[in-house]
Amino acid sequence: MVKTYRQKAYFIGIHVLLVIFLFSTLYAYSPSIRVKVKEIIDPADKVYTIAHRGASGYAPENTLPAFELAIEMKADYIELDIQLTKDHIPVVIHDESVNRTTNGKGYVRNMTLEQIKRFDAGSWFNEAYPMFARDKYAGTSIPTLDQVFDTFGKNIYYILEIKDSTPNNNIESLLNEYITKYDMENVVAIHSFSGTSLRKFHKINQDIPLYQLVWNDYAVVRVSEAYLADLKSYAVGISPNFQGITSAYVAQVKNSGLKVMPYTVNYQVNMNKAYLWGVDGVYTNFPDRFLEVIETNRENAQW
Repeated sequence: MVKTYRQKAYFIGIHVLLVIFLFSTLYAYSPSIRVKVKEIIDPADKVYTIAHRGASGYAPENTLPAFELAIEMKADYIELDIQLTKDHIPVVIHDESVNRTTNGKGYVRNMTLEQIKRFDAGSWFNEAYPMFARDKYAGTSIPTLDQVFDTFGKNIYYILEIKDSTPNNNIESLLNEYITKYDMENVVAIHSFSGTSLRKFHKINQDIPLYQLVWNDYAVVRVSEAYLADLKSYAVGISPNFQGITSAYVAQVKNSGLKVMPYTVNYQVNMNKAYLWGVDGVYTNFPDRFLEVIETNRENAQW
């Protein structure tokens, strides 16, 4: 009797191990199973496509045409960088100077809006990327935040990046004024590499979601719980460079209650990896590519 019981236990045990081995193998090599398991264990309401400086892979970055194209491609967010002119007007440009993305020279902070508007912010793109060149890009100007909000309104979500925060420019209060002026509180988020700037904005308006931008020199597996607790005191999420994170990092940050939205992911193999890791969104210059990745994974997950 005892011998029969042991034989049955052994038989059951062997089959349990075989099932575990089979499932592990399928999980490792089947994208559809990995997606399905991820959705069951940690379902995401939405994985956001964030057009980095607009659809900047196809149009001159941080211009109205790039934002228009991102909306046409059905991106969820457009991400744009904010600098202040000499006369304290928020304009949309990434660099401190106009040298790289216009036909002008000089620092944004040293020029008035009238001077800034004289520059051509599109012809450089046509020359650098002839395969995506369009006649309408030539002569396009650096837009103001006013122009962007006035042009697109609430037809898209926005992530504004604070590029230069100094005690004297008061950019946090100024941006809040623009957001409230256009009644954009429900469609705007802000991110920055400056934790000080984000904390300052959080004190001004706690209703605006904030994301901490970070750069990791290597692929981080784990961060301290104290660091995450500090982030949660002012931010709703963290936006790290994709090359500086791992699946374990994503899991830890998400388990802490923070969102994870890595930047800037332009190759579909990496987009797919980020999606399978369970990120909440991806910054990309090619929003159409990430939307394809999302659709493919969801089709694969339909059993």
